Amino acid sequence: MYSEHVKSLFLTTIGIFTIFFFIDVTISESLMQNFITFLSITFGFYMTSLSVLYNSKYIKKLYDEIDPKKPTQRKIHTLKTYFKNSAYWSLFSIGLLMIYSLITKIENNVLDLNAFFESILVSVVFINFIFMILLFKVFINGLIEESTK
Repeated sequence: MYSEHVKSLFLTTIGIFTIFFFIDVTISESLMQNFITFLSITFGFYMTSLSVLYNSKYIKKLYDEIDPKKPTQRKIHTLKTYFKNSAYWSLFSIGLLMIYSLITKIENNVLDLNAFFESILVSVVFINFIFMILLFKVFINGLIEESTK
């Protein structure tokens, strides 16, 4: 991954964690289920987009080009790293949310978590948003590339 994206992921995570830690977020059972549903759909989107890209002209072009930001690898390898990290984060997030929902006590449809863990959960969901935005840019570029030839 490019260092600027790693830095933005790190800073966003710290920022979101800090904000949600101090505003005392309350995660309801339905919000937890919505997070899991969103992340499951996101993971499905990643897998579907891989199959769409599999035999495209765009993917062949990425293989032919050296990545200017990482001269030791081709652009296809950079894309592979983004997909891999995105998929792992989605699966990690889904697993974390499921574990939290299993081990927490529910009272009045509100999960009994402390602010620290709630902030972690929200931060993890936001990391997935960032990965989705980064990969969405790749898909838009691929769409333009496919339409030009």
